[in-house]
Amino acid sequence: MKIRVNRTVVEIFDGAKSQHAVLRYLAHRRLPKSLLTSGRIYDAYGHEIGLDAPLREGQTIKFKK
Repeated sequence: MKIRVNRTVVEIFDGAKSQHAVLRYLAHRRLPKSLLTSGRIYDAYGHEIGLDAPLREGQTIKFKK
């Protein structure tokens, strides 16, 4: 399924969690995986979500370091 992280579309497996999308985003941007633990993840409405938040096709999330 395709998820938009910041302004980048990443493709992840069905049933993936927000942490999987952010890890794919970090790999795409060639950033260290360690940023996952220090950053925050938000949904399209600006609400903070956890690393284990389920995602659905076409969803937009934001990752802030």
